[in-house]
Amino acid sequence: MIITINGDSIEYTLEDENTAGDVIKSLTSWLEKSGLILASLRLNGESVLITDDEWRKRPVDDLAAMDLEAIGVRESRVRQLETARDYFILLNNAVETKESEALTELSEGYGDLLRILPNLLGEGQTPSIMPHLEKAMETAGFPIREGKNVTDKELLSKESARIAYVLEGRRKETENPEAEAASAAEALSVLAEKLDDVAVHLQTGKDKQAMDTIIVLTEMLQRLMRALSWSEGAFDREELADDMTGILAELEEALKASDTVLIGDLLEYEIKPRLLELPGKLNFSGEAAL
Repeated sequence: MIITINGDSIEYTLEDENTAGDVIKSLTSWLEKSGLILASLRLNGESVLITDDEWRKRPVDDLAAMDLEAIGVRESRVRQLETARDYFILLNNAVETKESEALTELSEGYGDLLRILPNLLGEGQTPSIMPHLEKAMETAGFPIREGKNVTDKELLSKESARIAYVLEGRRKETENPEAEAASAAEALSVLAEKLDDVAVHLQTGKDKQAMDTIIVLTEMLQRLMRALSWSEGAFDREELADDMTGILAELEEALKASDTVLIGDLLEYEIKPRLLELPGKLNFSGEAAL
Protein backbone atom coordinates (compact mmCIF):
# COMPACT_ATOMS: atom_id res chain seq x y z
CA MET A 1 0.00 0.00 0.00
CA ILE A 2 1.25 3.49 -0.93
CA ILE A 3 0.75 6.11 1.80
CA THR A 4 1.18 9.81 1.13
CA ILE A 5 0.97 12.81 3.45
CA ASN A 6 0.35 16.12 1.68
CA GLY A 7 1.42 14.50 -1.59
CA ASP A 8 4.70 13.04 -0.31
CA SER A 9 5.13 9.27 -0.05
CA ILE A 10 6.24 7.94 3.32
CA GLU A 11 7.79 4.68 4.38
CA TYR A 12 5.40 2.81 6.60
CA THR A 13 5.68 -0.80 7.69
CA LEU A 14 2.52 -2.61 8.72
CA GLU A 15 2.84 -4.39 12.05
CA ASP A 16 -0.37 -5.30 13.86
CA GLU A 17 -2.64 -3.08 11.74
CA ASN A 18 -5.46 -5.04 10.10
CA THR A 19 -7.86 -2.28 9.07
CA ALA A 20 -7.76 1.22 7.63
CA GLY A 21 -8.78 2.48 11.06
CA ASP A 22 -5.76 0.83 12.67
CA VAL A 23 -3.39 2.48 10.21
CA ILE A 24 -4.95 5.93 10.58
CA LYS A 25 -4.88 5.65 14.36
CA SER A 26 -1.14 5.02 14.22
CA LEU A 27 -0.51 7.78 11.66
CA THR A 28 -2.59 10.42 13.46
CA SER A 29 -0.71 9.69 16.67
CA TRP A 30 2.55 10.33 14.82
CA LEU A 31 1.15 13.50 13.20
CA GLU A 32 0.02 14.90 16.55
CA LYS A 33 3.55 14.61 17.90
CA SER A 34 4.58 16.89 15.03
CA GLY A 35 1.81 19.38 15.81
CA LEU A 36 -0.36 18.29 12.87
CA ILE A 37 -3.98 17.20 12.51
CA LEU A 38 -5.58 14.93 9.93
CA ALA A 39 -7.72 17.21 7.75
CA SER A 40 -8.86 14.90 4.95
CA LEU A 41 -8.39 11.34 3.73
CA ARG A 42 -8.66 9.43 0.46
CA LEU A 43 -8.68 5.64 0.20
CA ASN A 44 -7.88 4.20 -3.23
CA GLY A 45 -8.39 7.68 -4.65
CA GLU A 46 -11.85 8.19 -3.13
CA SER A 47 -12.49 10.79 -0.43
CA VAL A 48 -14.00 9.57 2.83
CA LEU A 49 -15.43 11.47 5.76
CA ILE A 50 -13.05 11.37 8.69
CA THR A 51 -16.02 11.30 11.08
CA ASP A 52 -17.51 8.24 9.36
CA ASP A 53 -16.85 4.83 10.90
CA GLU A 54 -17.53 2.55 7.93
CA TRP A 55 -14.21 3.09 6.14
CA ARG A 56 -12.32 2.30 9.34
CA LYS A 57 -13.43 -1.32 9.06
CA ARG A 58 -11.94 -1.86 5.60
CA PRO A 59 -9.16 -4.50 5.58
CA VAL A 60 -5.70 -3.17 4.71
CA ASP A 61 -5.43 -5.89 2.05
CA ASP A 62 -8.17 -4.08 0.10
CA LEU A 63 -6.25 -0.80 0.05
CA ALA A 64 -3.75 0.13 -2.62
CA ALA A 65 -3.39 3.81 -1.66
CA MET A 66 -4.02 6.00 1.35
CA ASP A 67 -3.63 9.77 0.90
CA LEU A 68 -3.69 12.03 3.93
CA GLU A 69 -3.89 15.80 4.17
CA ALA A 70 -2.34 17.07 7.39
CA ILE A 71 -2.52 20.65 8.62
CA GLY A 72 -1.40 22.57 11.69
CA VAL A 73 -3.64 23.14 14.71
CA ARG A 74 -4.06 26.83 13.90
CA GLU A 75 -5.04 26.18 10.28
CA SER A 76 -7.47 23.55 11.47
CA ARG A 77 -9.09 26.06 13.83
CA VAL A 78 -9.31 28.64 11.02
CA ARG A 79 -11.13 26.11 8.83
CA GLN A 80 -13.55 25.24 11.64
CA LEU A 81 -14.28 28.92 12.24
CA GLU A 82 -14.85 29.50 8.52
CA THR A 83 -17.25 26.56 8.38
CA ALA A 84 -19.18 27.77 11.42
CA ARG A 85 -19.25 31.35 10.12
CA ASP A 86 -20.49 30.23 6.71
CA TYR A 87 -23.23 28.15 8.37
CA PHE A 88 -24.68 31.23 10.05
CA ILE A 89 -24.31 33.30 6.88
CA LEU A 90 -26.28 30.65 5.00
CA LEU A 91 -28.85 30.58 7.80
CA ASN A 92 -29.24 34.34 7.63
CA ASN A 93 -29.63 34.20 3.83
CA ALA A 94 -32.17 31.37 4.06
CA VAL A 95 -34.30 33.39 6.48
CA GLU A 96 -34.05 36.58 4.43
CA THR A 97 -34.93 34.82 1.15
CA LYS A 98 -37.56 32.57 2.80
CA GLU A 99 -35.95 29.36 1.51
CA SER A 100 -37.80 26.74 3.58
CA GLU A 101 -35.87 23.79 2.15
CA ALA A 102 -32.52 25.39 3.02
CA LEU A 103 -33.80 26.21 6.50
CA THR A 104 -34.77 22.59 7.05
CA GLU A 105 -31.34 21.33 5.93
CA LEU A 106 -29.54 23.84 8.15
CA SER A 107 -31.79 22.91 11.04
CA GLU A 108 -30.76 19.27 10.74
CA GLY A 109 -27.07 20.15 11.06
CA TYR A 110 -27.43 22.64 13.90
CA GLY A 111 -26.92 20.09 16.69
CA ASP A 112 -23.48 19.07 15.42
CA LEU A 113 -22.41 22.70 15.14
CA LEU A 114 -23.73 23.54 18.60
CA ARG A 115 -21.43 20.93 20.15
CA ILE A 116 -18.25 22.60 18.87
CA LEU A 117 -19.30 26.25 19.13
CA PRO A 118 -18.26 26.76 22.78
CA ASN A 119 -14.73 25.64 21.94
CA LEU A 120 -14.59 27.85 18.85
CA LEU A 121 -15.82 30.90 20.75
CA GLY A 122 -13.42 30.29 23.65
CA GLU A 123 -15.39 32.25 26.24
CA GLY A 124 -13.95 30.52 29.29
CA GLN A 125 -15.83 29.90 32.54
CA THR A 126 -18.26 32.82 32.27
CA PRO A 127 -19.76 32.59 28.76
CA SER A 128 -22.18 35.22 27.51
CA ILE A 129 -22.38 34.58 23.77
CA MET A 130 -23.54 30.96 23.97
CA PRO A 131 -26.31 31.51 26.54
CA HIS A 132 -27.59 34.45 24.48
CA LEU A 133 -27.48 32.37 21.29
CA GLU A 134 -29.27 29.40 22.84
CA LYS A 135 -32.01 31.60 24.28
CA ALA A 136 -32.48 33.50 21.02
CA MET A 137 -32.63 30.32 18.94
CA GLU A 138 -35.16 28.74 21.28
CA THR A 139 -37.32 31.86 21.13
CA ALA A 140 -37.07 31.91 17.34
CA GLY A 141 -38.10 28.25 17.09
CA PHE A 142 -34.80 26.99 15.71
CA PRO A 143 -33.83 24.25 15.08
CA ILE A 144 -37.19 23.57 13.50
CA ARG A 145 -39.17 20.86 15.24
CA GLU A 146 -41.19 18.33 13.26
CA GLY A 147 -44.42 19.85 12.09
CA LYS A 148 -43.43 23.31 13.28
CA ASN A 149 -42.13 26.50 11.66
CA VAL A 150 -39.71 29.23 12.68
CA THR A 151 -41.63 31.42 15.15
CA ASP A 152 -39.54 34.60 14.92
CA LYS A 153 -37.73 35.01 11.61
CA GLU A 154 -36.54 38.53 12.41
CA LEU A 155 -34.83 37.36 15.60
CA LEU A 156 -33.33 34.32 13.82
CA SER A 157 -31.94 36.54 11.06
CA LYS A 158 -30.51 39.05 13.53
CA GLU A 159 -28.91 36.40 15.76
CA SER A 160 -27.39 34.42 12.88
CA ALA A 161 -25.84 37.61 11.49
CA ARG A 162 -24.48 38.49 14.93
CA ILE A 163 -22.85 35.09 15.46
CA ALA A 164 -21.41 35.11 11.94
CA TYR A 165 -19.79 38.46 12.77
CA VAL A 166 -18.37 37.12 16.06
CA LEU A 167 -16.97 34.02 14.35
CA GLU A 168 -15.34 36.14 11.66
CA GLY A 169 -13.63 38.08 14.44
CA ARG A 170 -12.38 34.85 15.98
CA ARG A 171 -11.14 33.75 12.56
CA LYS A 172 -9.10 36.93 12.15
CA GLU A 173 -7.61 36.50 15.63
CA THR A 174 -6.55 32.96 14.74
CA GLU A 175 -5.35 33.57 11.19
CA ASN A 176 -3.54 36.88 11.86
CA PRO A 177 -2.85 36.82 15.61
CA GLU A 178 0.07 39.25 15.63
CA ALA A 179 -1.83 41.94 13.71
CA GLU A 180 -4.97 41.45 15.80
CA ALA A 181 -2.98 41.56 19.06
CA ALA A 182 -1.26 44.78 18.01
CA SER A 183 -4.62 46.29 17.02
CA ALA A 184 -6.19 45.30 20.35
CA ALA A 185 -3.24 46.73 22.30
CA GLU A 186 -3.56 50.06 20.48
CA ALA A 187 -7.32 50.16 21.10
CA LEU A 188 -6.80 49.42 24.80
CA SER A 189 -4.25 52.21 25.12
CA VAL A 190 -6.80 54.63 23.66
CA LEU A 191 -9.51 53.28 25.97
CA ALA A 192 -7.19 53.80 28.95
CA GLU A 193 -7.60 57.55 28.63
CA LYS A 194 -11.33 57.16 29.31
CA LEU A 195 -10.96 55.11 32.48
CA ASP A 196 -10.66 58.20 34.71
CA ASP A 197 -14.29 59.00 33.85
CA VAL A 198 -15.67 55.65 35.10
CA ALA A 199 -15.44 56.44 38.82
CA VAL A 200 -16.87 59.91 38.17
CA HIS A 201 -19.78 58.39 36.29
CA LEU A 202 -20.47 56.00 39.17
CA GLN A 203 -20.35 58.81 41.71
CA THR A 204 -22.75 60.95 39.68
CA GLY A 205 -25.32 58.23 38.99
CA LYS A 206 -24.22 57.50 35.44
CA ASP A 207 -23.86 53.78 36.12
CA LYS A 208 -24.74 52.71 32.57
CA GLN A 209 -21.99 54.81 31.01
CA ALA A 210 -19.50 53.44 33.51
CA MET A 211 -20.50 49.83 32.93
CA ASP A 212 -20.45 50.26 29.15
CA THR A 213 -16.79 51.32 29.38
CA ILE A 214 -15.93 48.40 31.66
CA ILE A 215 -17.66 45.93 29.32
CA VAL A 216 -15.69 47.27 26.35
CA LEU A 217 -12.51 47.03 28.44
CA THR A 218 -13.18 43.39 29.29
CA GLU A 219 -14.05 42.45 25.71
CA MET A 220 -10.93 44.13 24.31
CA LEU A 221 -8.71 42.37 26.85
CA GLN A 222 -10.26 39.03 25.92
CA ARG A 223 -9.62 39.77 22.25
CA LEU A 224 -5.98 40.56 23.03
CA MET A 225 -5.45 37.36 25.02
CA ARG A 226 -7.14 35.18 22.38
CA ALA A 227 -4.92 36.63 19.66
CA LEU A 228 -1.76 36.25 21.74
CA SER A 229 -2.62 32.62 22.45
CA TRP A 230 -2.11 31.92 18.72
CA SER A 231 0.93 34.16 18.32
CA GLU A 232 4.20 32.41 17.59
CA GLY A 233 6.23 35.30 18.95
CA ALA A 234 8.18 35.13 22.19
CA PHE A 235 5.75 36.55 24.73
CA ASP A 236 4.92 35.64 28.31
CA ARG A 237 1.19 35.26 27.76
CA GLU A 238 0.57 33.54 31.08
CA GLU A 239 2.22 36.35 33.04
CA LEU A 240 0.13 38.96 31.23
CA ALA A 241 -3.06 36.92 31.61
CA ASP A 242 -2.49 36.27 35.31
CA ASP A 243 -1.67 39.94 35.94
CA MET A 244 -4.75 41.30 34.17
CA THR A 245 -7.04 38.57 35.53
CA GLY A 246 -6.01 39.41 39.08
CA ILE A 247 -6.62 43.14 38.62
CA LEU A 248 -9.96 42.56 36.87
CA ALA A 249 -11.04 40.24 39.71
CA GLU A 250 -10.35 43.04 42.20
CA LEU A 251 -12.32 45.43 39.99
CA GLU A 252 -15.25 43.00 39.89
CA GLU A 253 -15.30 42.78 43.69
CA ALA A 254 -15.17 46.57 43.98
CA LEU A 255 -18.10 46.87 41.55
CA LYS A 256 -20.15 44.36 43.54
CA ALA A 257 -19.47 46.35 46.71
CA SER A 258 -20.21 49.65 44.90
CA ASP A 259 -16.89 50.93 46.26
CA THR A 260 -16.41 53.87 43.90
CA VAL A 261 -13.17 54.94 45.62
CA LEU A 262 -11.54 51.56 45.11
CA ILE A 263 -12.91 51.36 41.56
CA GLY A 264 -11.34 54.70 40.76
CA ASP A 265 -8.01 53.72 42.32
CA LEU A 266 -7.87 50.40 40.45
CA LEU A 267 -8.69 52.00 37.12
CA GLU A 268 -6.35 54.96 37.53
CA TYR A 269 -3.35 53.40 39.28
CA GLU A 270 -3.47 49.72 38.27
CA ILE A 271 -5.31 49.13 35.01
CA LYS A 272 -4.69 52.39 33.12
CA PRO A 273 -0.85 52.26 33.39
CA ARG A 274 -0.84 48.65 32.19
CA LEU A 275 -2.97 49.48 29.16
CA LEU A 276 -0.85 52.49 28.24
CA GLU A 277 2.26 50.30 28.34
CA LEU A 278 0.84 47.57 26.11
CA PRO A 279 1.81 49.03 22.69
CA GLY A 280 5.35 49.52 23.99
CA LYS A 281 5.55 45.98 25.28
CA LEU A 282 4.35 44.62 21.97
CA ASN A 283 6.04 45.50 18.74
CA PHE A 284 3.83 45.80 15.68
CA SER A 285 4.10 42.09 14.88
CA GLY A 286 2.45 41.34 18.20
CA GLU A 287 5.64 40.00 19.76
CA ALA A 288 7.34 41.16 22.94
CA ALA A 289 9.57 44.17 22.55
CA LEU A 290 13.11 43.33 23.60
